[in-house]
Amino acid sequence: MKKQHIRYILIGIGLLLILFVGYHLYLQYRTDIHLLLDPQASRKEWMTEIRSHGVTAAIILVVLISLMCAVPGIPTSVIGVLVGLSYGPLLGTAINVSGNALGNILSIALMQHVSFMDHSKKENRWVKAIRRMKHPKIGVMIGYMVPVIPSSVVNFAATSLNLSIRELVLSILIGVVPSSLLYACGGEALFHGKHIKAILLVASVLVLTVLVIIIYRDRRKHAVK
Repeated sequence: MKKQHIRYILIGIGLLLILFVGYHLYLQYRTDIHLLLDPQASRKEWMTEIRSHGVTAAIILVVLISLMCAVPGIPTSVIGVLVGLSYGPLLGTAINVSGNALGNILSIALMQHVSFMDHSKKENRWVKAIRRMKHPKIGVMIGYMVPVIPSSVVNFAATSLNLSIRELVLSILIGVVPSSLLYACGGEALFHGKHIKAILLVASVLVLTVLVIIIYRDRRKHAVK
């Protein structure tokens, strides 16, 4: 079977799993949604309900984030904010980090053990930038920190660097912490009705992204010269 077909089959399976897990997440949050849409329900009642979720919902969220992270092109930011909204900044960050780390590890494991790697990514500018760094594993960490860089691209770069399992896991864990923390704090800000603070937290992610792009382009211009 052609590599392209294997990739499509795996992505299709991933999307079906996302829908399946997403439905179970909806069942967990069904009451919360009804309270949010009910004009007669009080905010206090909704706040109590949204913070009443336990281990089952947390596990479903970790699995969902993992699957969304492993399938190329699916952002996890909305779920990350929902996690912060439900569990607060500390536990929310732990759930986000767990989901994102497991998703990236799963994606890399598939790339290493299943013949479906898209070798056209070798020419991707981010892959080249990471591989040309003096300390590429730091480049991998930075890649996971910047939302504009697709995780699939960073995973490809990490796979091509032949890092040890310890280096790989450490790079992923450190790399996914900043965005996981920001999304969890954004959810916490929304929980307390601090919409401006939530917007500022999201904006800080965008500013970081822009700065990385500017630095990358500046270094590229100097390299050409």
